[in-house]
Amino acid sequence: MKLAVFSDIHGNVHGLEAVLKDIEARGADVVWCGGDLVGYGANPGEVVEAIRRRGIPTVMGNYDDGVGYFRVACGCDYPDEAAMERGLRSMAWTKAHTTDDHKAFLRNLPYRLEREFDGHRVVLVHASPARLNEYLYEDVPDEVFRAHLAATGADVLVFGHTHVPFHKVLGGRHLVNCGSAGKPKHGNPNATYALLTLTPGHVAVDIIEVPYDFEAAARAIEATDLPPEFARMLREGRG
Repeated sequence: MKLAVFSDIHGNVHGLEAVLKDIEARGADVVWCGGDLVGYGANPGEVVEAIRRRGIPTVMGNYDDGVGYFRVACGCDYPDEAAMERGLRSMAWTKAHTTDDHKAFLRNLPYRLEREFDGHRVVLVHASPARLNEYLYEDVPDEVFRAHLAATGADVLVFGHTHVPFHKVLGGRHLVNCGSAGKPKHGNPNATYALLTLTPGHVAVDIIEVPYDFEAAARAIEATDLPPEFARMLREGRG
């Protein structure tokens, strides 16, 4: 059984469509989304509509929470005041360019998905089981990961939020960050997602990189009054 999980589209409909096309080509049986449909990118409404039209089970991200509940900020960690100012502009722009219907959809997303596949309990959250905005990078202490695995009872815990993908195994249980389908930060512009192959007694995890027309996505940002730095970030695949 193949489970595809993508996350952090952030208003990038070009990245989303490329990822969905690749998922279909690889014959995934089930598709899940880890949230953060909106923010930063130029097409938040189109992304919401694409997810809803396809009926893809999706968890709430911190940006979905922020836009859905009309919050001032998204709860992100910013390295400096300039980044914070860009984030606040992004939040205000995204709220102004999504409908009440889109916002209702975002605020009604669940905080987690969980299901057993061939004897493996798989749990999906946006950032961590504890918080919508906890950053779980690969070098987080193992004790933190073990606590989250224990709290969820997951054999496979899947998440995003950092936009940097990885796969780690602790005590036979799997931690999978699926990266970002629309705002990658792993050093190149390719979108990423995770493809899990689950069979009785075995879990295989592949982090898939998907080239897409990031120039079109960047130009779409530059055609708005969003900060132009967001377009540069797409081109470079960096934060």
